[in-house]
Amino acid sequence: MNRRAVVVRAVKIAGVALLAYVGYGIYAAGLDERPPPPTTTSIVFKNGTATGHRIVSRSWSADYDNIQSNSDQTVLELDNVRNGIIYKKGKPYLHVRANHMSVNTESRDFNVTGPLHVETIDAKPHRSFDTTAAAWDDALQRLTLSKHVTVNTAGSAPLSIGSMTFDVKSGAIDITAIDGPVRFK
Repeated sequence: MNRRAVVVRAVKIAGVALLAYVGYGIYAAGLDERPPPPTTTSIVFKNGTATGHRIVSRSWSADYDNIQSNSDQTVLELDNVRNGIIYKKGKPYLHVRANHMSVNTESRDFNVTGPLHVETIDAKPHRSFDTTAAAWDDALQRLTLSKHVTVNTAGSAPLSIGSMTFDVKSGAIDITAIDGPVRFK
């Protein structure tokens, strides 16, 4: 064989090897494909205290076990809310305890699932209520307690309510399945 034939044969073998190498590289590149990272990452806060303020005074405060938020912090999922205090005119007004809350920080709406206990602080007479589902619609200024509610007052027996909707703007209250003593002023 002449020298030219050997060089041509070597170039052809090298070309086929390079083509095989590039082909295998393209094939292998698709074998270990991973999905893209999620576009939304959640933020998690563990065991803490949260507070809200008005311009001149405190608005609310609460301890929690866990808060999980979406990346822009518009939706908060809170677990085991306790020692919650809602202030009225700068003074503690209500004490709140809830199992799970979902809060929309933009619309200021919230939903509560699981046991919820709310009681007055330093009010005469002392009042409290317990339920397992509550929803606040801030735009409508409406509180909906869709599950059984037990209301305790200074009376001897608690008031049992099947469900209740309270329209804060109009003062209208819609109550179903009521049982127990009621006193209207």
